[in-house]
Amino acid sequence: MKRFLFLLVLISAINISCNRTYVKRSLPFSTVKGAGFTEVRRAFNTGLVFDKMGYQLEPSWKLHFISDDSVEVFSPKMKRYYGFHVYFDHDSIFNMVDAWFKLKKITTDSLVLQALRVENKIIMDDDEGSKVFLTFYSDRYIKSNPVINIKTMGSPGQKDTLFIKKRAKLANDKIDSAFSAREPVIFKSKTPLVTVEKVKNISTELVKIDASDDYISPEYNITIHEAFEDFDYSFYVFVDDKGKMYFRKSTIPYYPEFKATYERIMKGIVKGYLQHYLEITPGSTLGIVHTTSILVNVKGKKE
Repeated sequence: MKRFLFLLVLISAINISCNRTYVKRSLPFSTVKGAGFTEVRRAFNTGLVFDKMGYQLEPSWKLHFISDDSVEVFSPKMKRYYGFHVYFDHDSIFNMVDAWFKLKKITTDSLVLQALRVENKIIMDDDEGSKVFLTFYSDRYIKSNPVINIKTMGSPGQKDTLFIKKRAKLANDKIDSAFSAREPVIFKSKTPLVTVEKVKNISTELVKIDASDDYISPEYNITIHEAFEDFDYSFYVFVDDKGKMYFRKSTIPYYPEFKATYERIMKGIVKGYLQHYLEITPGSTLGIVHTTSILVNVKGKKE
């Protein structure tokens, strides 16, 4: 799953010249002071909202500028706006909400920002994180143009559908090319002896979970009762477009001399239990079924 990490670097926005007054450098956000902006589309520079690993960009920001160096951003979780400083750097580059951006366009009704990936004060131009564009429309413009459907503007288009079809064909032909499914694999037990639970990661004060993790890195807890013996294994499997499961790799560290033995056992669990006792619906993206990789934590209980 893929995440875009933006490093927070505080850079002075003051120009100092000998025997001159201080000159404050900034971007013209005060020209849209108080106007609410809603993000309507987030896409890569290719125009796609998907990357090759299946990560989907989705618009989520609402904000309004208080001045050239202050902004309030809405938190959907807390249902309120929070204030942040806007730190100007150079060449229309600035930092807000612990993320770096470049201002590409600003008018009374629209705003376009380019996200930037920054490491050690250096902009990573070739990184995919620096190839994302956020488009905003003013709330006034949205209300006065009812034909504009925000949700539709941020949704995948025909270009995305063609991209996913091509990507799915590759994944279905070559299993190692599997990618994350927007609609993850679904397991349904055929017997009371096997229970399945999809792991749902929840954010805490210490650990922040991206909502996309639920489909980027799907994880399942599977318990098998009346197993041949007690066991507990965690491993990745491929699930192809036909719903067939293949062992991929273990998450359990072991010495090289035990690798063949452990993998033989895990492959046996896949073939003898999971494939046999589970009804498997393969993952899909935009309605297109394709091979994907998932993590399963399988516990056997000899009862």
